[in-house]
Amino acid sequence: MDNLQLNIMSLKPDHSDVAKAASKPVYVRKDNDGKIIAKKKKVKNLNCDTKTSFSFLNLLHAENEPNRDSFAQEKPKRIPEKFNNKPIISSLFHKNPEIPIMETQDVTQVDEKLFSSSQFSDLAIHDYLKSTLEKDMGLEVMTEIQSKAIPELLEKHNACIQSQTGSGKTLVYAIPIIQELQEIRPKIKRSDGVYALIVLPTRELVLQTYSWFQKLTKSFTWIVPGYLIGGEKKKSEKARIRKGINILISSPGRLKDHLLHTQSLNISKLRFLILDEADRILDEGYEREISDIIEHIDKVVSKRQTVLLSATMSKKLKSLAFLSMKESKNILMSDAPETLVVPTMLHQEFVIVPAKLRLVALISFLAEKSGLNSAKSLVFVATQDMVDYYSEIVAMLLKAKDVNIDISRLHGSMGQKDRCDVFKKFKNAKSGVLICTDVAARGLDLPKVDWVLQFSPPSTVEEYVHRVGRTARVGLHGSAVIFLLPSEIGFVSRMNDKGITLQERPLQSILAPLALTLNDRLGLPMEKVATEVQQLCEDCTMNSKEMHELASKAYVSFVRFYATYPKESRDIFSFQDLHLGHHAKSFSLRDPPKQISSIGKNRNETSKRKQSRGSSSYSTSKKRRIFGSEADFDVVPVAPLPTNPFVCK
Repeated sequence: MDNLQLNIMSLKPDHSDVAKAASKPVYVRKDNDGKIIAKKKKVKNLNCDTKTSFSFLNLLHAENEPNRDSFAQEKPKRIPEKFNNKPIISSLFHKNPEIPIMETQDVTQVDEKLFSSSQFSDLAIHDYLKSTLEKDMGLEVMTEIQSKAIPELLEKHNACIQSQTGSGKTLVYAIPIIQELQEIRPKIKRSDGVYALIVLPTRELVLQTYSWFQKLTKSFTWIVPGYLIGGEKKKSEKARIRKGINILISSPGRLKDHLLHTQSLNISKLRFLILDEADRILDEGYEREISDIIEHIDKVVSKRQTVLLSATMSKKLKSLAFLSMKESKNILMSDAPETLVVPTMLHQEFVIVPAKLRLVALISFLAEKSGLNSAKSLVFVATQDMVDYYSEIVAMLLKAKDVNIDISRLHGSMGQKDRCDVFKKFKNAKSGVLICTDVAARGLDLPKVDWVLQFSPPSTVEEYVHRVGRTARVGLHGSAVIFLLPSEIGFVSRMNDKGITLQERPLQSILAPLALTLNDRLGLPMEKVATEVQQLCEDCTMNSKEMHELASKAYVSFVRFYATYPKESRDIFSFQDLHLGHHAKSFSLRDPPKQISSIGKNRNETSKRKQSRGSSSYSTSKKRRIFGSEADFDVVPVAPLPTNPFVCK
């Protein structure tokens, strides 16, 4: 066995310092005759990110080995744990905070009647319009808000309208607009310019409302609807404006731009100004744009009919009503505007999920609802980077486990064509998952959504109402669930104060389906299946540079998001209560939080994305740094799982 060499741990070739250190023998072993039988070489303890160790080189076998056992007793130098080659992950079911017991409260939830006894045929509108509603669109019975508001708007009253989501508020102003424009004689021409101006907060809402007007003007071909949105070339928009638009639907920023800089945009004959989802327009920071738009209109037009619509009534909305209208009628479906209303057919639940279990809980929920039950699910997360990461990791994991679910993503930084394609695809789908930011929280009519999961809690109860309003629309059944940390349990009480009741669902019932949907070996306990799923996600993230980059950016964006909750919500969503290491696990990251922050921060600085909550500056002088340290990352070594079928490319 001459010239036998035994390498217990191999050195990484690009570490020249390590190789240099290994070239000098430190220990020599001789036999009784003084013959060298082994040389032990020592590796320098370097401060590097890779896991390095020492090597035994040039182990020579002599004919006589009288003292071989004594060599075995010579223990190698202890290797620091951070350089150990074993996988280091934190246990899912170890050192989690206790789940608090929620005291039940007696809450009287407001039940708002959805449908009225009135029909569209009862309205004093053109027969062609009635025929379009009944025959082409299949609408006969009006909702309560339609029966109350449409007659008032036909009488040319200004109005501030509040009603639950999914109650048909678009038709409330669309029918009076078309009825009045078709009555004008001689008939209006597209070259006359804009008669009705409709402002909405998002591109998806603009396109959705435009499609409604296209259907309603089918019998009135001389009335031309059109739209303006960001993401398109201004040159093509100006071309449409020059051709002529009578009903213009637009987002606030784009509309202000064209009003100030496009001479062919003629609003001298404007009769209607509609601010739909008005509270969201204000929440998005468009107060200045709306103020400038109203000021510009007032300079050109002396008289107009103004309508504000929303599912919630806030102080900002009342201020906007005062700014845009001298006199108005308040058409409210609730006698107590401060009490929020959700659809009667909506079933609502909350689940207390510790940070470390959030990823496997999300995967288990979607595998059961949209996998086994073929449900159509909408998942709200806090930031655009979280949308990108979770849509990728969930799709990869489910595909590896042969669970066939179509997973889409939607956020504000996507290209306009991609956003439109995703919106149309999910709208027409019978099942699937859409992971999105609050860009999909307002007004979007997504038919037959079975479940709304709020993975990231909203900052206000009003925002919660808008999110759950994507299901149980127009009298259909729907379900909603929200994941809360143990420290966020106070949000349930806050919803109770607003007249909203939720049932608590045990975390066990969310995780239990793992044993049915993602278990490759029958009889394996749920805890082991959950641990295996988590480790597969972590392996994928750590073994793929692209996935690790997505996860790091998502983690950093989440931490920054959590630090920007409004002041009135910080007693519930307290940054000081976050365990940053546990939350790193919910992004399947094994790195310490401080290390993740440096990775994600550097990559975010070069990215052109805008966070959905906006950008903020963060002081490093806080008592607790935003990204914590290694002490926040609870790790224990675990034995490797069986062969990993989850291959990341």
